[in-house]
Amino acid sequence: MSKKIGILSVYNHNYGSILQAYALQNVLEEMGNTTEIIVYKKTNYVKQAMRLLYVPLLKAALKMKWKNVYCRLFQKNTYNSVLQRREIAFSKFISENMHFSQVYSGRSALIQSCKNYDCFVLGSDQVWNPMNLGGDFYTMTFIPDFQKKITYAPSFGISNIPEGQREKTAAYLKRIDKISVREQDGKRIVSEFTGRNAQIVVDPTILIDRKIWDQKKSKRIIAENYIFCYFISGNLSYREFAKRLAAKTGLKIICIPHVDEFVKADENYAEFGEIGIGPLEFVNLVSNASFVCTDSFHGSVFSTLYQKTFFTFSRYSKEGKYSTNSRLYSFLSMTGLESRMFQANQEVTEKDLENPDFSVAVQRLQEQRTASFVYLKEALE
Repeated sequence: MSKKIGILSVYNHNYGSILQAYALQNVLEEMGNTTEIIVYKKTNYVKQAMRLLYVPLLKAALKMKWKNVYCRLFQKNTYNSVLQRREIAFSKFISENMHFSQVYSGRSALIQSCKNYDCFVLGSDQVWNPMNLGGDFYTMTFIPDFQKKITYAPSFGISNIPEGQREKTAAYLKRIDKISVREQDGKRIVSEFTGRNAQIVVDPTILIDRKIWDQKKSKRIIAENYIFCYFISGNLSYREFAKRLAAKTGLKIICIPHVDEFVKADENYAEFGEIGIGPLEFVNLVSNASFVCTDSFHGSVFSTLYQKTFFTFSRYSKEGKYSTNSRLYSFLSMTGLESRMFQANQEVTEKDLENPDFSVAVQRLQEQRTASFVYLKEALE
């Protein structure tokens, strides 16, 4: 029976966020439902300001703000030809491919909106990252007890919940009717706080039929062979690795520059051209690359979907207090592609340049995809 589903998802102009939100909405509607991604405008400005006391959120906000200010003032060509065109490409993709609710301003309007939906699905991405807890939206606490609350592949992003958030985390998790997660750490956290056995499901970008991505990504953007680099962190040693790979293979480097922050090295270690690289251009660049270098979860996911020879790096140090590496490690382990995790100072061997054997990955992804569909279908029923 068709349902009207309210989707709680991240939809900021981030490649992974937008692609997973689009994929989840697509899958739910292919199952015969109607959906809206709920748009919530918070009006408790004091509470929002308090969120900035959480260090990772403050750092992320400052990096993004500084990137735009710096480029406007000192890198006008980069701002106009890269950042502005990227924003236009994102906006175009969103307006043409996704649909949203009306804007619900303030908590009262959000609570009242619940009567417009039969059930709610939360997913996916790092919606349960501690930096989002202060917004009290992805916790689903505004939804009445009697309405069904389902999660699909959310990630905590970290391995352990901060001490000051443990009580609240336990409270909101216990109210959710059906819980699935994306990685082993998430499964362990849910078990620790609720005693429940959460099912691990695949990211929505994997759940969706690859034919959809093939249809959407359109014609090849770069005619010649190339190495595609998608680095979210500003780690210069990863760029140096890519340069050594280029020297060894004789291929040019194409990158998406300044993803989260302005990285000076992005101005000269690769080419990017004056095109707006939106979500579909991202898929296009991965799918047609000879090699992919990335420190991104979704960079690794799409490299696997398109069976590319890829080199993945940790975005954070293993000892980092706020590391979000766990979802990446979990994905590589599940697909049997642990060998594609590299160190920046590693020398590239001839064996590294060979296309990996994706047969195990393909089989495991299909098994996980089937199980994930079963979970979603049963949860909705």
